[in-house]
Amino acid sequence: MSMKITNKQRTLCEVLREINDIHQGEGRHARVVRTKLAEAEKMAKKMSKKLYEYNKEYDAGWWEENPRYEEALRARMNKRYCTG
Repeated sequence: MSMKITNKQRTLCEVLREINDIHQGEGRHARVVRTKLAEAEKMAKKMSKKLYEYNKEYDAGWWEENPRYEEALRARMNKRYCTG
């Protein structure tokens, strides 16, 4: 799972990725936060897949456009993300 991707829509996962961007330090706190964010993103994706099973159009019109899409994509692709 990669936190480097970005989404044209402002989804739950996109907000988690933005928080991940803020916590890229090497300290223990940053590592703990990144671990929790990865867990939350995994849960959100699992929930989304289950909702899609019930209704293929469950999120139609739900998410707003992500105004920082291109900026976030460029920044994430040019950044070395810490792991863990």
